[in-house]
Amino acid sequence: MGMYFNVTYMIKSFPALLGMVHITLLVTLVAAVCGILLGAGIAILRIQKVPVVAPVLRVFISFMRGTPFLVQLFLAYFGVPEIFSHIGISMKGVPPLAFVLAVFSLHMAAYGAEILRSSILAVPVGEKEAAMSLGMTTWQMYRRVILPQAFHMAIPALINTVIGVVKGTSLIFNVGVVDIMRKAELMAGNSQRSLELYVDVAIIYGILIFLIARIGRFLERRHRDGRDLAELSEA
Repeated sequence: MGMYFNVTYMIKSFPALLGMVHITLLVTLVAAVCGILLGAGIAILRIQKVPVVAPVLRVFISFMRGTPFLVQLFLAYFGVPEIFSHIGISMKGVPPLAFVLAVFSLHMAAYGAEILRSSILAVPVGEKEAAMSLGMTTWQMYRRVILPQAFHMAIPALINTVIGVVKGTSLIFNVGVVDIMRKAELMAGNSQRSLELYVDVAIIYGILIFLIARIGRFLERRHRDGRDLAELSEA
């Protein structure tokens, strides 16, 4: 085996690694959707200071934001089945990907909750008072008035969090999920050419993050243009 960097092998290996990108996209999409929805609910419960629930959620957020992805994955993958085994429930049939999706969704929810809580609190008080004066319930006020504005303000921070989730997916092979990183390791074991494969992996992740960042900028621009148009129509 030559020790030089083999560009030809890198190019030939790229399609095989790219073929596993659907796992990364699945984890990212599920985590983003579930995490943002859960995060919005958590943010509202914390703002409303619901007894018992709000303090528990604060501890949950501190834990999820204060511990590494890998630790959370291991606790879920090894700890949850152990806990359930003591009450007679076997989780041997649960695929590793299910644990990954749950952990990443909760991780995204913890970060999303803090982002959205800040955005909700940034909505002018006059908007809330106007909604209440129109006879809206608290739920209607959040759904029709506050959350749409909060989501728009939170777009940059939420996109950054989603990018963090994409980077975090590079760890899921540690619990048995065959993704881009695991495929690269398997191919490296057969070919003894790790560097070329990890360059491919870096390129794939770089492209994914670039595309997500572009989507974020598009959403920001669309919101800004829509807001400017609304202001012109009111003038």
